[in-house]
Amino acid sequence: MVRPSTFGAWCVAVFLAAGCGSPGMDDGEVAGVVTEVIDGDTLEVEGVGRVRLIGVDTPERGECGFDAASQALADLVEGRSVVLLPGAADDVDRYDRLLRYVEVDGDDAGLSLIESGLAVSRYDSRDGYGEHEREQAYVTADEKASVVAGCSR
Repeated sequence: MVRPSTFGAWCVAVFLAAGCGSPGMDDGEVAGVVTEVIDGDTLEVEGVGRVRLIGVDTPERGECGFDAASQALADLVEGRSVVLLPGAADDVDRYDRLLRYVEVDGDDAGLSLIESGLAVSRYDSRDGYGEHEREQAYVTADEKASVVAGCSR
């Protein structure tokens, strides 16, 4: 039989290990270190797995701007602690990637990519995916962004 004090300590340990109750974290927020940038809108986070940025799209491998977008995201987040915030209608995409806003030092990585012209605002209510809470800010930034590296949008 498990003693009540041991059981209580076990429950707290499981609760904290699950990412719950971390200081300064709201429901659904998870923090982790980025171990790899896959491309301009996908990364690996230690203890979490593959994460796809909500509401942005960057060029695919072989397309104009792929290297610049991938490098910009790596410069922003690789090896750093990030906060992952829910906000999409779905929790994961069709490739089983976790859909999250990614913040580093309080800055929105997706918005930074859009503002720099390396990503476009996409996968939102205009595309049939449902509105996300940062959609208007992303669309506005996208309308103001200039094209980088001579790539067409």
